[in-house]
Amino acid sequence: MKLSEYKLIVTDLDGTLVKSGTNDLAEFTINIISSLRNQGIFFTLATGRSWRQTQSIALTLQIKSPVIVQSGAIIMNPFTGDVIRATPLRNELRYRLERSFQSNSVDLFCLEETGAYFATGIKTRGGVGLANEEPFKIGELHEAPATIIKYLYIGPESPVKQLAEQIRKMIKPQPNLVLWPPESGCDDWFLEVFDPMASKGQAVKWLAEYLQVEQEQVMAFGDGYNDIDLLGWAGLGVSIEGAPPVVISQADQVIPGPESAGVARFLSARFLIGVNQLYL
Repeated sequence: MKLSEYKLIVTDLDGTLVKSGTNDLAEFTINIISSLRNQGIFFTLATGRSWRQTQSIALTLQIKSPVIVQSGAIIMNPFTGDVIRATPLRNELRYRLERSFQSNSVDLFCLEETGAYFATGIKTRGGVGLANEEPFKIGELHEAPATIIKYLYIGPESPVKQLAEQIRKMIKPQPNLVLWPPESGCDDWFLEVFDPMASKGQAVKWLAEYLQVEQEQVMAFGDGYNDIDLLGWAGLGVSIEGAPPVVISQADQVIPGPESAGVARFLSARFLIGVNQLYL
């Protein structure tokens, strides 16, 4: 398929479009994405971040298409900030998770559709960090909202990994699990538990149908475990150098990372003849 025939471009943020944990966008990247949009190509984001953490980048890039956040569990209207589509945890999964998978050394956070977190208490450094960054409230588990987008376990490596393995073995249908290593300044691991139908790949499939774009016309970029089904489903999946081997195995091509504006340069070379000279 000719690269000029792609109609929807979707990219992850951390480690793909921007350096992890930052909102830094090179002017070159902003200009390339603007040029693509002027050609009538849909461009959007698919990230594990919350909408609050994503909104400023979406605004800088003037994204007009729905934006995928929370690893595919929520799709947002970038103009109004309203939820277009949400895939919450089904009740039977919630019931088993709440009663069977607890640990004295691990915090359990519940994410509401509003973007706020609910917890019964906070005892980990990672949990304190999350509570300082995102809106949250504390209460008893039976007081948790009726609709929960994900469960987030935070704690030391060993108990968090044990929880992940127990959930994989004991719960069917198996939830979508995303395990994250510690971030800088924190030793805690993060385990996100989503509904089986909540993932970036499934969200982009829905978005392509919503925008009336064929699967073969979708190009996707990503570097993390939550990008695996996204890269596998897209007509062209592009991973980032240094990504885990299982992620790269799902990609059709591999490019440099955000330090080299890899996504923008790849798009420029294949869609915008002569733009490199214009902006460099």
